[in-house]
Amino acid sequence: MTMCSNISGNKPHVIVIGAGGVGVIAALSLFHCNKTEVSLVVRSDYDHVKVHGYKISSCDYGDLEGWKPHHLYKNVEHAIKDDPKRFYQYVLVTTKNIPDGPFQSRVPEIIRPIMENNLTYHIDKKCNILLIQNGIEIESDILTTFNKTTYNYNILSGIQIIGSTKIDKGVINQQGHEHLSVGSFDSSDQDSILAAKNFISYYLNEGFNSIEFDERVRYSRWKKLLYNAAINTTTALVGLDVPRALEFGKDKKSTEFGIFRPAMKEIVRIAEAEGIILEDKFIDFFVNCTRDLLFKPSMCVDVQKHQLMEIEVILGNPIKLAKKYGVETPVLEMLYNLLILVQCKLKEEKGLIVFDEKISRLIDH
Repeated sequence: MTMCSNISGNKPHVIVIGAGGVGVIAALSLFHCNKTEVSLVVRSDYDHVKVHGYKISSCDYGDLEGWKPHHLYKNVEHAIKDDPKRFYQYVLVTTKNIPDGPFQSRVPEIIRPIMENNLTYHIDKKCNILLIQNGIEIESDILTTFNKTTYNYNILSGIQIIGSTKIDKGVINQQGHEHLSVGSFDSSDQDSILAAKNFISYYLNEGFNSIEFDERVRYSRWKKLLYNAAINTTTALVGLDVPRALEFGKDKKSTEFGIFRPAMKEIVRIAEAEGIILEDKFIDFFVNCTRDLLFKPSMCVDVQKHQLMEIEVILGNPIKLAKKYGVETPVLEMLYNLLILVQCKLKEEKGLIVFDEKISRLIDH
């Protein structure tokens, strides 16, 4: 099936930043709903997709050949230069959140051209930044960088459950049905809550995808961390899919009872310290939900692709909160310290850090 664009000048504009398996399906869902004009920042695959479009195999939308959203851009600067007076009512960020990565790839710097352009042309309009990303405390960098009164924006949380992967240049394979929850990081901000609910009306395709309003954003993010902080991290360290990580453990038990469950219990205790109760049933659920799937979580895939991992938002931030609350986290800290070594190995490969072998020391830039 081939889908072509259908632009209406009266529709609100949405820009999706990040064209991996998550971002492309998000753009497709918006496009299919046909209530917004959709721009997609493609970056590395831009030249290919501009000519050929996307080849998508989707359990929700079927097989698509040559699909494109209304607008394609190589980066955010390209989008602003193309039409400086276009106002993006929603800015969806679906890139990896790596605050310890290169400065220009950090989320505040990625969206900065839009925020600065709004000051010039759209200061009377409120922009909505929707972070469809992993981790806890991910909104802090944006709130610190951009004063909300000056820049006039809402900041929204998106948690997407989906099995979607970019398997080749311009090729997306979606095997798991999409479920997206959207809410306001600030549960008392009525304007942000309304913006989240409006977005749901732009995104929902009955019979295709699933989207719901999340009134407990902090709870949802802690809950998802149960899986990411324990299982995502461990598989990245050992380079195994989840079933192998479980089965290869001593007596088929040591991975589950020596790593996964203890790490999850530490997340439960950190969340509890700030008044959020995660029921024990979620530990059982997350330990078992991918036990029978030959599935490699995102951090494991990142390492195998020699890409930086989201270790700060998944482990670093929870550990900082644990220290603040006086919660002991020996398992999480061991995983974190080991992953820092792997992250630095990746950074050295990319030339982001330099190790001087003559003196056997890391050189500070």
